Amino acid sequence: MQNSETFEWTDALLTGVAEVDQQHRILVDTLIEARTQLSREHSDVPFEHVSRDLLAYAIYHFATEEQLMLRHGYGAAEPEVAARHLAQHRCFSERVVALRTAEHRGEPGASAALLAFLEDWLVNHIMTTDKALGQFINATPTSGASGQR
Repeated sequence: MQNSETFEWTDALLTGVAEVDQQHRILVDTLIEARTQLSREHSDVPFEHVSRDLLAYAIYHFATEEQLMLRHGYGAAEPEVAARHLAQHRCFSERVVALRTAEHRGEPGASAALLAFLEDWLVNHIMTTDKALGQFINATPTSGASGQR
């Protein structure tokens, strides 16, 4: 899965939280499509468009996770873990913006670096941080958690 040539969705990425898993699947599929589009020699899809859409969806996804954290009391129950999770979201966004800036400056390899970063970060974040959140959510009863599991 770490090899960018074989990057794909697998059930190993499931967190057990339906809404999160659906969004992760969309992120993985979007990354696969972005790699395909940007690897074409004469791509008609600009890097700017692909990277903007990926970043926008990632931010939307982070908001979903952060709402779930609040709803389930993750910050109160696991303050250090929750703080690290939030920090990872912020660092992700900062890194994507930095790589987009590098591409705007014409630095060679920026689009490949962005895709490699996204794939690696997404898999590692899901497999560790998001799985821990999923375990917490699935073990924690809440009021008003409609259809999240």
